[in-house]
Amino acid sequence: TGDTLLKLQANREDWSGARNTLSTKLKHGQIPRDLHKRRDAVLALSEAKEDIAAGRTQEAQESAIEANRLSPDLIPAAVMAAHAYLDQGKKRQASRVLRKAWEAQPHPDLAAAFAAIEPDETPQQRIKRFGALTRLQPDHPETRMLLAELNVAAEDFPQARRSLGDLVESEPTARSVTLMAAIERGEGASDSVVKGWLARALTVPRGPQWICENCQHIHASWQPVCNNCGSFDTLEWKTPPMSEVAMPGGVQMLPLIVGATEDRTGARGVPTVATRSDIEEAELVSDDSADSTASNRPETSTRQDTITAGP
Repeated sequence: TGDTLLKLQANREDWSGARNTLSTKLKHGQIPRDLHKRRDAVLALSEAKEDIAAGRTQEAQESAIEANRLSPDLIPAAVMAAHAYLDQGKKRQASRVLRKAWEAQPHPDLAAAFAAIEPDETPQQRIKRFGALTRLQPDHPETRMLLAELNVAAEDFPQARRSLGDLVESEPTARSVTLMAAIERGEGASDSVVKGWLARALTVPRGPQWICENCQHIHASWQPVCNNCGSFDTLEWKTPPMSEVAMPGGVQMLPLIVGATEDRTGARGVPTVATRSDIEEAELVSDDSADSTASNRPETSTRQDTITAGP
């Protein structure tokens, strides 16, 4: 009955009531302490989101930091806690919580939050500072793509290619393949080569997404309760089954870091990212298999502007 009540309260967004229910379960030995901490973190994070929506900034900061303390590897809690620390002028604490979460599981939202610590740094300064993050999981695909993006932003295309390594062959995703298109363009490859990579990006797996462990529903962003089956705390960041992956079109293909470098590099005639027209043309020349999966594409969120370099 405790699980049923907790689920009902979570579905009603009664986060305070759900936390009381959770505490009662712990007090009566009905839930392991580690599971209690994890679920309490999810509920505290949900309270923080509600506080933000209501304009209760201080309460939101406190709840986000508490959620991160309870579960340091909960990615959205680490991101929100980092922003809370930044709002308080505590850059060191923000960096610490993001590094700890990255060490547990690299994620692009963590990189975006890490970029926000120093929004005005140059691409070269950013590469150096991000070393504190990328050294933790150097061989992880997310780390390799992040390094490639950072080097594209710095216009060091050979290093970007080295950072990407064999990902486009061993574990191709829409993001890694689109990065290769940006690298080829930066190195002066022909339009046909660049568009060839963009066309391929439409047919390869999208990569990890937020997926409900209970019903396998794909979510555009993390949620405490599955939008499909209503299960509580069942979303995991993982790659969906091949039958359920498809690449969204438009600017969602663009690498998340290089967006803000367009103005700098465009003035010197060195475009570093695919343009919307490039993508549209690539969609036209892509094979019919991309069209056949379009109706099943999940909704996605865009965050390519959140991790850009400074002016």
